[in-house]
Amino acid sequence: MSGLPGTSVFPGFSAPHAQRCCGYPSDLRRTSLQAAKLAKHSPQLRAQAKSQTVVQDKEGHATELQEAEHVRLENEKLREVLAAKVAALEQAKAEALAQQFAELNRKATLLGASVQSPFDQAKALAAMETPAKAAEPSATAVGHKSGSKKARKPRAAPSTATNTHKGQQDVQKAVPGPILPGLDTEPQEQAFNGNHGSSSSAETHAEMQPSSSGPPASLHSSAQPLLTPPAPIQDNGAGRSRPEQATQSPADAASLCQGRSHWLYFLHPAQPAESQTVTIYFNRNTSDILRYSARVEVHVKFNSWELESSSGAWLDLRPSSAPHDHGADWWSAEVTVPSDAYEMNYIFSDGVGTTDNNGGLDYLSEVDGHMTRQAWTEAAPERMVEAEERRKAEERRLWEKAEQERQVHLAAQDLEQAQHAVAYLRNIRPHLMKGAMSSLSYPQADGQSTPVWQTVPPVLHPGMPAKLLYNLRAGPLNWLTVDEGQHLVLHLGHNEWEKPTDVEMRRVEGHRSNDLEDWWEADITVGRTDMAISFVIKFWEHFDNNNEQSYKLGISPPDDMAEEDWFKQLTERLQEAHHESRKQAEQQEARKARRRSDQRAAVEAKVKAVKRRQLHHMLYTQPSSVLAGSSVTLFYNPTNTNLSQAARIFVHGGWNRWTHPKALGPLELSPPQGAEQRWSVTIEVPANAYKMDLVFADVESGDGNYDNCGGADYHLPVEGSKLSEPGLYIAQIAVEMAPICKVGGLGDVVTALGRAVKEQGHHMEIILPRYDFFLQSPLLGATRYETEFDWGGCRVFVSSCTVEGLTCFFIEPQNGMFHHSGVYKGNDDAVRFDFFCKAALEFLLQTGRQPDILHCHDWSTAGVAQSFWQDYQPYGLWRPKVVFTIHNADFGMARLGSAAHHCQRFTTVSPSYAFEIGGLPAFSGHVSKFFGIRNGIDTDIWDPQNDPFLARHYGPEDVVEGKRAARIALRNTLGLTDWEDRPLVGVITRLTAQKGIQLIKHGAWRTRDRGGQFVLLGSAPDPKVQAEFDGLAGQMSGDANAAFCFSFDEPLSHLIYAACDIVLVPSIFEPCGLTQLIAMRYGTIPVVRSTGGLHDTVFDVDWDKGRAAWELEGCADWQMEQIDATNGFAFDGTDAGALDSALNRAFDAYWNDRQWFHSLQARVMRQDWSWARPALDYIDVYHSAMTS
Repeated sequence: MSGLPGTSVFPGFSAPHAQRCCGYPSDLRRTSLQAAKLAKHSPQLRAQAKSQTVVQDKEGHATELQEAEHVRLENEKLREVLAAKVAALEQAKAEALAQQFAELNRKATLLGASVQSPFDQAKALAAMETPAKAAEPSATAVGHKSGSKKARKPRAAPSTATNTHKGQQDVQKAVPGPILPGLDTEPQEQAFNGNHGSSSSAETHAEMQPSSSGPPASLHSSAQPLLTPPAPIQDNGAGRSRPEQATQSPADAASLCQGRSHWLYFLHPAQPAESQTVTIYFNRNTSDILRYSARVEVHVKFNSWELESSSGAWLDLRPSSAPHDHGADWWSAEVTVPSDAYEMNYIFSDGVGTTDNNGGLDYLSEVDGHMTRQAWTEAAPERMVEAEERRKAEERRLWEKAEQERQVHLAAQDLEQAQHAVAYLRNIRPHLMKGAMSSLSYPQADGQSTPVWQTVPPVLHPGMPAKLLYNLRAGPLNWLTVDEGQHLVLHLGHNEWEKPTDVEMRRVEGHRSNDLEDWWEADITVGRTDMAISFVIKFWEHFDNNNEQSYKLGISPPDDMAEEDWFKQLTERLQEAHHESRKQAEQQEARKARRRSDQRAAVEAKVKAVKRRQLHHMLYTQPSSVLAGSSVTLFYNPTNTNLSQAARIFVHGGWNRWTHPKALGPLELSPPQGAEQRWSVTIEVPANAYKMDLVFADVESGDGNYDNCGGADYHLPVEGSKLSEPGLYIAQIAVEMAPICKVGGLGDVVTALGRAVKEQGHHMEIILPRYDFFLQSPLLGATRYETEFDWGGCRVFVSSCTVEGLTCFFIEPQNGMFHHSGVYKGNDDAVRFDFFCKAALEFLLQTGRQPDILHCHDWSTAGVAQSFWQDYQPYGLWRPKVVFTIHNADFGMARLGSAAHHCQRFTTVSPSYAFEIGGLPAFSGHVSKFFGIRNGIDTDIWDPQNDPFLARHYGPEDVVEGKRAARIALRNTLGLTDWEDRPLVGVITRLTAQKGIQLIKHGAWRTRDRGGQFVLLGSAPDPKVQAEFDGLAGQMSGDANAAFCFSFDEPLSHLIYAACDIVLVPSIFEPCGLTQLIAMRYGTIPVVRSTGGLHDTVFDVDWDKGRAAWELEGCADWQMEQIDATNGFAFDGTDAGALDSALNRAFDAYWNDRQWFHSLQARVMRQDWSWARPALDYIDVYHSAMTS
């Protein structure tokens, strides 16, 4: 298992890939030289050293060193006996060594131990093992300990698809024969060619030379059990469920293990064969790493860890019946060799984190059978397709199972809700029926009665329609005169005024009013759950409310039905109603999801088409879309590359981001003919390729000039593949996230980028501090406990919750660092966020997570990059690479520079801003890994066609009508005059110097001068600046053509974006900016200062037609194709005159050519400013970081 120092395999993660060691940040990890020396060589001592660093137990370390030194001195002499084969010793030398051994035996006897002569052992073994057998490369055994000082993950399967432009290496395989117990021999080097390919040796053993810088050699020596009797070990069978392990008879195990008491392990039979059962014998007492483990297991797979046995991948080793001769402690397990195996790969572990993996090389044995490495590699594409089909089938099965379980659970919820509702109605019915009646009459003096109201039919049942008749002349409203065109109103409610509604009453047709009767009627429907209906009659402000008691209609059970049966029927009907309501909601949500999916697919198709067009001048294919399983002709134009003078050009390539076993080329391209500038070659595309990877060179191999797209390689998408690209695991570490802890644009980016990348099929997690104000957040009600650990001198709790569809983890240290009401506190923010960065890494380490990418943001989490590489990557968190994003380079320059140095790739939020800051000293030395990727907006939140804050939704087709409705609503809200249709200019921003506050004030006056209306939403953190704008508001509010709102209001911001014709963004500098992107989403034309991201997203209608066509459409000649993709007005200067040059042109367009201005509004609404393209760019950066 190739990997890193120290090992720990965590259940629940892709073991043994989840490797770790006991490493803390540099200020806490090592506090004594003795602990460091001991931890260097043994995982047990490493774990002990880690725990002891907390308590500073230096005295304990010193005692252990003294004991170890004593054992080393004793065993150093014994090593001379075990250092060479007995047959090679001269007689005089052998006699001298025998005398020394006798002295050692005497000392051992005094200590209560027995020692067997190595001379006798060697002779016994020589009788069992012939020289020919000893030289046989397939025999599998290791003498002495082969414990790992560096435990690593299993090596990936050897691949023939290598990046040929990076060169190749020939590797020899070391395969030792059996080693005599008690003797060190060098591994026999044997090169395997032909079908076996080349790989690193997996069967080596450690030389036990004394070291002055590490622990005594005796800590690793197989001779130690000779001097100290083994401690009794209790077998612990707890743990994972394993296949039953067959056991050998006592005679078999004893004979097999005889004479091998110093061996670490061996196989029986020594040469595994396909479809055969092999027994693995492991001598626990010769393993320094697992000697004292109560449990021992073997992790075994085949064919470079690709193929699993029917016996399972993890097998518990059980104590065998072999006698404990000379301190041996043999454990065994059986494994069935698959029929397609050509090699056997295995390591040993205690099942909870400590691994013996042969010094990071893993143990390996050749398998006798028909399969070869070459045949296995050639069949890899078919296996990949089969595995993909199995994976998809399993996903479908799990989804169907989960859906069935969900439906059962929801049906149970429907029934439970119905039962609760009926139980409530049953209990409250007596109260509801109190005072209920079906009609009301007032008695007269002559003994007659005058009806006031009645129902038709007179007895009401649940779910039936009915009429309520009211006699106006019989009640307290008899004095009213209701003219023609006027009407009474029936105000009613169900079950004590639930769901109150008004029903317009009408005079009863054919009835003639007189002094005693004036009948009015209204249609009502009795609800299924109605026990009683309360009502009053009103005419404007006049009421007949039964002397403030209200009238009440009683509801009876259906005819011929007992009340108990009625409640039972009501339960069933309520359950059906809940089910139907839920189904309708699910169908509506599914329709929305399909619409969003279709829109997203269309946007992604447009993005990919634009990227193909932009690459067309240099590289393109025929057909334009590369299809899996077909041939494609590749055309390459080297004119603008470092191969422009090449006499010959070769393409080196691969598939599926260089992971496919089949390589592409090197192939020589055919030179262009005549005036043609493109070289060409025809390529066969594998059926299971989803990505074509290309690098061009002027040499077939070796040193030369290579065009590798600036280090990122060329990657062309392949359509119709039988395989889908596997997703990455990305963990964002940040201090802001919208909407739960948003301060600025950083929070929006973290959330929107996470969602966009997840929609592309990748796994995204976000790690945040747990702020105190989270307790009041309604979005975090489902927060659950995740884990806890000690770190940094305090207890750290971790909780989790799903926010905006993303899994979030909240780090909560018990030292009070984040017990505040805001994200940022003040001067100690750097210390708080540094602690958070390391605690987040410790969380990943402690829980065994191994993300592919750690994505950190801005100065607040810039410390992740350095801490990861210095304190965590060497000690167990081995897999991730680091990507860092700069959102604003004005803060924490030293931290930003450190992160730029330590990360694999770093980005900023727009290409222009990357150019502006790329020359700074902190970044200039790392520009080769610096990328500018513009931000996007969340088009689900900012959607004028489905915005809950707009009274009228609209799209590009009805933008004029939609914005007019929003403008009327905004003017009514803010008290602006609406006597004529004026252009409305909006500013939504923080009022800081960066945002160009002087230009904002000038723009407000210029808007009034040009006959427009001005609206500002924002506030200033600086009281002086806020006072200036308070004064401006006072000066401009007199004529009701300006409005200032100095507090952030989310619904109002949506309305301003929709209502305004122009949005003003005069920033002095702007890394990206989201205001102009949101404004265009709502059809509002941006007027911006051309800096940073504003330059990359706003293209002036007068002079940016070529740049707009290239960036947004991939068109190199806008005039020939008649493409106009411009979207706003821009200026370069920082003075008022520069702003006027752009703002006046916008007003001129509005006043002089209203039709063209409206067409511009529709055009900008159709442009895509979502995260679709930025997400694809970030994914490319992630993959680039993975290969760096």
